[in-house]
Amino acid sequence: MIGLKNSLVNYFKKAEKKNFNHNLGIELEHFILDKKEMTSISYAGDKGIQQLLLALMDKYPEARPINEGSFLGFNLPEFNITLEPAAQLEISIAPSESVEWIEEVYKDFLKNLEEILDRFGYIAKNAGGQPISKVKDLKLIPKRRYELMNEHFGKIGSGGMEMMRGTASLQVSIDYRNESDFREKFQAAYFYGPILKILCDNTEIFQGEEVKGYLKRTDIWRRTDSNRCGIIPGVFSKDFGYGNYADFICNLIPILIKDAEEIIPTGNKKAADIYEGKSLNDEEIAHLLSMAFPDVRLKQFIEIRFADSVAYPFASAYAALIKGLLYSKEGIAFAQNFILNKNLKDEDILNSEDELMEKGWKAYVYNRPVKELATCILKIAERNLPPEEKLYLEPFTAVIEYGGITKIPEDKLKEILEKSNENRRYIYEITGTGI
Repeated sequence: MIGLKNSLVNYFKKAEKKNFNHNLGIELEHFILDKKEMTSISYAGDKGIQQLLLALMDKYPEARPINEGSFLGFNLPEFNITLEPAAQLEISIAPSESVEWIEEVYKDFLKNLEEILDRFGYIAKNAGGQPISKVKDLKLIPKRRYELMNEHFGKIGSGGMEMMRGTASLQVSIDYRNESDFREKFQAAYFYGPILKILCDNTEIFQGEEVKGYLKRTDIWRRTDSNRCGIIPGVFSKDFGYGNYADFICNLIPILIKDAEEIIPTGNKKAADIYEGKSLNDEEIAHLLSMAFPDVRLKQFIEIRFADSVAYPFASAYAALIKGLLYSKEGIAFAQNFILNKNLKDEDILNSEDELMEKGWKAYVYNRPVKELATCILKIAERNLPPEEKLYLEPFTAVIEYGGITKIPEDKLKEILEKSNENRRYIYEITGTGI
């Protein structure tokens, strides 16, 4: 275990950003659905997701295909397009410190995607859960990794099938400059987690049935192999660091490993036993880290995994909120003061989520009304964003006012979209750097 742990710690240290900026990396997943039936589209077939991807790639002559036995996406300098287990389409946008640039890349991609979707008779749906189709009826894409994960999760917990086939998310990644900076950001991300989850709770219907309560994705993940999901044990300890996260990885069952071009199932062996006495290269470490799914994940960046998939302009609001909170001294200090003064524990996160899952926006988080706390953190982020990025936060004001994204009336959603577009024009006129 010592050899693997040291390899992991060194891998994390190599990722420290000494010349520091405020980069954000964005991954946003979409359900591709039949426009009339709102049912999920499979990977294979004449009008399957594979054919849709090929048509989409034709829009980008410089794109490089991703082939893993089958065509599964493509790469560009600005973004990558890949598929999740049941053909959820994911865009991963290259890191940038400009929320505006990220939004511009995404909106340009959406224009091309929507043109192809119209041709196929499909739509892209942002939601945390599969709205109509039953997950048991959805086929996995032809990828050995997902086949083995499916076998593993089928034996542990009750949520694995729902997680793989029936969920979609928005993930934001941030950098860290050293171990102390990592600790503060990692802990702060977990502290803000319950509030971020309810702000982006976007699962009103799941598998054709109205969701009872809130945070459906959290419910699903809680029922999916608790050893690798949710909260890292002891995350709020004062000396939490790279070594603690490395211990978490060493004690995981990797499910599968890569040996040259071969993918091998690991059975019930832990990573520490599999790699005992072995030296891992960066590719092997990256794979191993990708087999853990906590709410906040460490790779060579901090990946924040709380949010349901949400549409523009809420996705931009979320990116701006993360930036304003976790790249600011005030945002970190607010979280750390709460953690230290309240002696925050793992169970405090779980208790807050329990309350939210039952009561939604009427709940208390850390013994404070969630609306009050959410409003407070929006103000913190606003104070710490550059002037041209403060406006991105405005859609969340409506989320708080109406008690969730799914509760906002259609006319108000239209107003939010129009105002967001108007704000972008304002930014362009003032700064010359708009869309």
